[in-house]
Amino acid sequence: MNNDTRATFEPLFARDLRLIENLVCEQCDAQIRHPLLPWLVGRSFSGTTERIMFVGKPHRGLPGDILPSGMIDPTAMVANVLWPISWPYWSYTREIAERLYGKNAHDFIAFTNLIKCTNVGAEDGESASTDKTTYHMSESCVLKLGVIWKEIALVEARTIVFYTYGLFRELLRDIPVAVRGSIREMTPQDHSVRCGQKRLGWWERTCATAWTDNLRLLVVGHPEPMRRAEFVELLTNWLRPNPE
Repeated sequence: MNNDTRATFEPLFARDLRLIENLVCEQCDAQIRHPLLPWLVGRSFSGTTERIMFVGKPHRGLPGDILPSGMIDPTAMVANVLWPISWPYWSYTREIAERLYGKNAHDFIAFTNLIKCTNVGAEDGESASTDKTTYHMSESCVLKLGVIWKEIALVEARTIVFYTYGLFRELLRDIPVAVRGSIREMTPQDHSVRCGQKRLGWWERTCATAWTDNLRLLVVGHPEPMRRAEFVELLTNWLRPNPE
């Protein structure tokens, strides 16, 4: 697995944003105060037309090595444990990516989290039903520091899937990287689609940015409670169109 996350993002997190050390972070109520670098940015990501980035909810525990900067480097954990695992969050994403790019799909996508620190320890498990992320944590990371938007701009992502429909999605109403007046609401914020026997939150928008005339954004329900076949089919079909 060719994972360039540390070289790409540690300077942004530690030097430019000064995560942990800046005033916003100092006032945050996160309990595990080690920001997680993006799970994955494949070495061939920038060469794809779509530049697909998946954005998940907050992580659990310390899924990687704590660097001298205080950031968590998850690259070894992703390669050896998480990418092959059967949990829906990973296995559904893996299948979606492999349908698009083949068995080495991890080299062609980026995968990160909306919030960089967490309130959930490893002992809570991947399937913990209670999300302990506070609004203050989310507001600090997304609105005040804009970490996710700086990640998106750094790698010039063109297609973004947020698995965060149930997590304070009003924080994503503004798109700081968008050219003024270019945001198009393709669906209402409270829109949903059928996914098997369930409804799946599905909020779709597009906008222009400094690097593309057509940034595609989809805020969708988390994979965890959804049937695999239907969820994978819906997301794969949405990701197939050429955004340029």
